[in-house]
Parts: sequence; structure tokens; C-alpha cells
Amino acid sequence: MSSTLDSAGWPYRDDTADRAAARRERPAPGFLAAPFAARSWRETLQGVLNLPVGIVAFCSTVTTISFGLGTVVTVLGLPVLAAVLTGCRGFAAMERSRAAALLGLRVPAPAPPHRRRPGVAGWIRAALSDAPSWRAALYNLLLLPLGIASFTAAVVLWSVAITCASYPLWQWVFPTFVHQPGVQLYEYHGHTHYLSSVPEIAGACALGLVLLFVAPQVLRGLANVQRAMVRGLLSR
Repeated sequence: MSSTLDSAGWPYRDDTADRAAARRERPAPGFLAAPFAARSWRETLQGVLNLPVGIVAFCSTVTTISFGLGTVVTVLGLPVLAAVLTGCRGFAAMERSRAAALLGLRVPAPAPPHRRRPGVAGWIRAALSDAPSWRAALYNLLLLPLGIASFTAAVVLWSVAITCASYPLWQWVFPTFVHQPGVQLYEYHGHTHYLSSVPEIAGACALGLVLLFVAPQVLRGLANVQRAMVRGLLSR
């Protein structure tokens, strides 16, 4: 990877090798191998982290841009907006690193903002007219709904899958220590139903085994959505 200069004389990295690496992503594991593949668990971790990262990104971006727009008629507005967009670029760099580590996606960073003149005024104008910075701000806004979806899918699918698949191994705990025949499924008009018979226990286990193979596919789909976001909004 080499360093070169843009049209304004700013140095930036030549990421031709990164673009080639992005095109050579490793193929996804097969359906049967997915629950045991490291890639599936990295995508799961990415999905879980999306929620706290998305909350911070969304709240900080909305709050600071709203403040900047609200004070744009004063001397504070434009510098605040420029600082926010500069911060969005820094956050985008972190997200590219996270995508490289957990999604196996490496994309080239955009060139620095084109400054036509020196000084604070030149910095403000360059930041406000920089398309990659605005795309990074949009990514921050979209990360929250994606984070809600990916976090919910990861936690619900994996927890239900593991719990149900292993139910035959720990169902005995209920009659031994809780004094009920199994997990309470529902209660309706005084009738309580438990998962306690052999067919019910086997059915719960079968459902868990199915979800063990379905969960990686759902999370891979959400990870692919994020890969598309990173390519479209955070790359050159």
C-alpha cells in the first residue's frame, strides 16, 4: 500500500490492494457447517455490537447536527457542522476497521476533504462540501435500525436455538427441583400445559436443531446488508 497526493496536495493511501482483497472475500460456509464456522460467530458478534454502537452513533449525530443547523444563523453553526462531519469521518474509519475484523470486508478509505484555501474558513468549506462525510453521517443514522434488527435476531435466535436443542439434557431439573413436569408452555382458563412428554421434548429439541442452522443464515443476511452499507457509504 503506497501513499499518494490528491488534487489539493493532501496525502492519502493508495488502497488498490484493499479493493482487490475486498473482491476476494472468502466464500460463506455451507448450510450444515454454518453453526460451527468462525465466520458465523464473527457475524453474530458484529450484529450484537451494532446496537450499542448504533445508539451512540445515531444519538451523537442527530444531536450535534440538529444543534449545528439550529445555530447556523450564528457564528457557531457552521463550525459545529464542520466538526460533526469531521467526527463522522473518524467514526467511519472505526467502522471500516470493525467490518474488516468481523465481516472480512476491506474497503478503501475516501480521500481527505479537498481544501481550496487554508485557514478555518477553508476547513469549514471543505468539510461541508465533502460528500464522503455526509455519507458517513447517513451511515450513522442507518446503523441504529440495523443494530436493533441484528441484535434482536442474534439474541433471540441463538438463545432459543440453544435452549430448545439442549432441552432433553436439562428437562429433569424441573421435576427434581421445581416440582413441575417441565417448562410451562402456557396457562389458559386454569389449565397449565408443560413440555414434559417424550414427543414434546423431542419436538422442542428438533425445533432447536432447526434454528441452530437457520440462525447463521439470518445473521449472514443482515451482515450482507451491513457490508453493502459499508461499501456504499464508507468507501471511496
